[in-house]
Amino acid sequence: MTLRPALVEALVLVASSAEEQAEWVRRLRVGPDEIALMFDDAWRAPQGELTGEDLAGLRAIDAILDEMTVDRTVDHWSVVALAEGVGWERARVLARGILDR
Repeated sequence: MTLRPALVEALVLVASSAEEQAEWVRRLRVGPDEIALMFDDAWRAPQGELTGEDLAGLRAIDAILDEMTVDRTVDHWSVVALAEGVGWERARVLARGILDR
């Protein structure tokens, strides 16, 4: 499967460590939600044919980020959440798996 460059770039950011993500957020002067928005924009763009384990992983990342958006009991969109959030860690693991394949 060949991923579009924008999706690869988004996956690299999602797969990055919490420290790298926090630095990206600080450097661009945006909130952590921009990481999710970048992934969403890249994921929703036409990709060609996506199949198999990678497609399942992309869907899972999307679902995790959607869950974080809906869950108002925790602030998932803070720099602290990047380091401590279970959702962020789950998304990182999935993104790394896709990139490794």
